Amino acid sequence: MTDILELHGWLTIHECYGNEDDMSESILNAVNDNIPKILNNHDCGITHRYVNGGSFLDVLHCSNHRTPEADEIISVFTEISKAADGSYGVIYLRDDEDKNNCNEFQVFVFKHGTCSKVSDNKLSPCIPQIEADIRNTDK
Repeated sequence: MTDILELHGWLTIHECYGNEDDMSESILNAVNDNIPKILNNHDCGITHRYVNGGSFLDVLHCSNHRTPEADEIISVFTEISKAADGSYGVIYLRDDEDKNNCNEFQVFVFKHGTCSKVSDNKLSPCIPQIEADIRNTDK
């Protein structure tokens, strides 16, 4: 396999973790107005859209080496999840040049205004979970 950086992410945006009815209209509007401001400060391929009345982010970033955009995407998701602490979502990142995580997906979980990194056991280790180890096969 060639060098790859693969990042997939989504975030469902909710203004607050608690009861939105307890928030004033002006505070709710300020939170909602802040999301586009955060996104407008970055150009890293994140799509913001509304579906069925809800606000969502999604992103796909692929390159053959680690680029600043990958860290920027994680930073933007973190900033938005802090601004709207009822938001939740994940980023799956595979970077085969990362010495510590080269054979696994790194999973960033966003909830309650925080970002935590957790282990993946569904797709990792990448070899042999999703790819064959072609280095050890006879041709």
